[in-house]
Amino acid sequence: MSENPTDRCEAGEVCELLKALEAAGRGSRNRSMEADARVRYRRHMREAHRQEVPLPL
Repeated sequence: MSENPTDRCEAGEVCELLKALEAAGRGSRNRSMEADARVRYRRHMREAHRQEVPLPL
């Protein structure tokens, strides 16, 4: 049986917060905030969930 990768995250709270920050940056056209949130999200996914998130096209 495979381990659920979200078990290492507090019910996805960190994931959801970082995705919300990215969306807020995109909505306010703050490219720096959007990029920072995306980098932090990718790092979190790599470290906490052992998953690679592809770069956006």
